Amino acid sequence: MPLVRIDLMEGRPPEMIRELHERVAALVAEITGSPLDRIRTYITEFPPSAWGIGGVPADVSRAAEVEARRAAAEARGS
Repeated sequence: MPLVRIDLMEGRPPEMIRELHERVAALVAEITGSPLDRIRTYITEFPPSAWGIGGVPADVSRAAEVEARRAAAEARGS
């Protein structure tokens, strides 16, 4: 039973997360020859402040990107 773990900064729409589960599972099934129903995916979303890039938290170094994701999520009503 293959298990694929993906860590992402939070703020992506739920539809994107669902698509990621679906497409990653399909690709792993294709490559490994495992039945699709045996593939497990686990996606962890974490806050930008928990991710460092060159010693600087992502909420600082990628402030514009983080703000754009937050605004998009609010516009979607998330």
